[in-house]
Amino acid sequence: MAREEGEYKIMNIEIRELSQDFAKFVLEDAQPASANALRRSLISEVPSLAIDDVKIYENSSVLFDEMLAHRLGLVPLKAPVDEFVLPEECSCDGEGCSACMTSATLSSDGEGVVYSGDLNTEDVVEVVDEDIPLAKLGEGQEIKLEAIARMGKGKEHSKWQPTVGCSYKTYPVIDISDECTECGECVEVCPRGVYEVNDGEPVIANVEDCSLCSLCVEQCHAEAIQVYDDNSKFIFRFEVDGSVPPRSVIEQAIEIIVGKLEDFRDSV
Repeated sequence: MAREEGEYKIMNIEIRELSQDFAKFVLEDAQPASANALRRSLISEVPSLAIDDVKIYENSSVLFDEMLAHRLGLVPLKAPVDEFVLPEECSCDGEGCSACMTSATLSSDGEGVVYSGDLNTEDVVEVVDEDIPLAKLGEGQEIKLEAIARMGKGKEHSKWQPTVGCSYKTYPVIDISDECTECGECVEVCPRGVYEVNDGEPVIANVEDCSLCSLCVEQCHAEAIQVYDDNSKFIFRFEVDGSVPPRSVIEQAIEIIVGKLEDFRDSV
C-alpha cells in the first residue's frame, strides 16, 4: 500500500497458484521498494512457532546436546494462527505462560532412529513432518528432554521463518512486431517454453515463465521481438515449511507492512 496525494494507493494482488505448501502471486501497481518490503516481510516478519529452549535430562547418543537442541529448533511446528502471541506482546511480561509458549517432551531409548514424530506436543500443536531424523541411538543409549516452543520472527533466527525460497521478479513484457517472418526460431531457442506456434505464427503462450534472458531477441534475425520488464508489476513465489499456511503468510505480511506505515504516519 502506497500513499498518493494524501490518499492510499492500493496495490493489487492476483493469486496464480496456491497449495498447501506453495504460493505464486502477481503484485500490481507497485514500486520496486514496495515489492522488496513485501518480500522482507514474508521472510522475516511473519511469526511462527519453534522450539527455543531445551532441557536435556539424558543424552547418551553420539550427538552433543547443542547439536540435538539445534535440530529440535529446526523442526517445523504447526498451531492455529491465533493460538499464541509473541512473548513481547504477551501480558505475562516475558515470564512465560500458555498464551506465548508451549512445551513438548521426548523420551526414547533402545537401538534405532529418533524422529520428529516422537515428540509429544500439546493438543493444539502438531509436528509438520514426523519423519525428520533427530538422532540415531545405539544399544543402551537414550534421550530424555523437555522443550519449550515460543512464537518468534525470522529476523531473530531462521527457525522462525515460515517461508522457504521466497523470491520475486519483475513482470516480463514481450512485443512481437509485424516484421516477424514466422521463422519459428524463437520458439526453438526459448528455454522456458514461452512461445508456441499457432497457425504457423509464433505467439506468446506463457509470458510469466519468461526469465528475460533475451535469447529470442538475439535469435530473431528480423529484429521483430522486444523483451523488457514492467517495473510496476512483480511475480512472487515461495514455499512454506508447513508452520503457517501460504495464504495466512501473505495476509499477515501485508498487515504488518500496513501497521508499520500507520505507525510511521502517526509519529510524524
